[in-house]
Amino acid sequence: MGKLSSRIVASMPWLDGASELLKNVGAPVFGLDKPRELRDLLYGVWLGHPLHPVIVTGPIGFWSASALFDALGEEKAADLMLKAGTVTALGAAATGLAQWQDTQEMETPKRMGTLHALINVSATTCYAVSWMCRDKGKRGQGLTFSIAGMSLATIGAWFGGDLAYDLGIGVNRQAFSEPADEWTDVAQEDELEENTPKRVEVTGIPVMLIKQNGAIYAIEATCTHVGGPLDEGKLDGHLVTCPWHESVFDVRTGVCLHGPATMGCHSYDVRVQAGTIAVKPAPLAL
Repeated sequence: MGKLSSRIVASMPWLDGASELLKNVGAPVFGLDKPRELRDLLYGVWLGHPLHPVIVTGPIGFWSASALFDALGEEKAADLMLKAGTVTALGAAATGLAQWQDTQEMETPKRMGTLHALINVSATTCYAVSWMCRDKGKRGQGLTFSIAGMSLATIGAWFGGDLAYDLGIGVNRQAFSEPADEWTDVAQEDELEENTPKRVEVTGIPVMLIKQNGAIYAIEATCTHVGGPLDEGKLDGHLVTCPWHESVFDVRTGVCLHGPATMGCHSYDVRVQAGTIAVKPAPLAL
């Protein structure tokens, strides 16, 4: 909480009201009762990590190129780049809203994400006005608005960077788990009940054991999204749903099937000897 950005949003309680409005804007698409296909597309489940940081390179790159071409006096190229950046900013907004939607119980990320969004919407608005001015031949005004847009986008990027790298939004919550690469005894086979998850620890890492049709599976029990306890989630066949934000994982492989999580869980090989269950990190799939 010592970061300047965190102190700034802590001093802005009015962001809570703005957050509620923003959440309501996203609810028709990102509500938990809405179709998963579009949500998973915007989360980046298919990509294996959040889509938002990929998409934001569009407006950043195009607007930066526009500023360079403006400085070189290449008006047509500058205008084309500005328009491309403004259009791709819409995709950045959609994927950013997807990633932010499930931070409502976390005050600082919720507020900072809201401020990040408001600043970037303002930046995009400035570029849109610059677009109109340039098309009307008012180049001086267009340049003024594009400079304002770049300034706001830079500030917005600062808050976005702190969201990811200071607060860990979008970061794999299993990224720093380092299980020992050896067989570790964790439980007795008779302790497991069919289709009833059991939480154990392997060198300090929470692991979920599950017995299904005589087979025993093991995956890390921390949801990769924001750390929900998968062992407390709902089971449906081989699928477990995180109790916090309803990300879905395959208990056999740890693969993420539905977001908002975008990265799979670490999985473990399992062996049973003389009734004792031991686990070992499974090799990474190629």
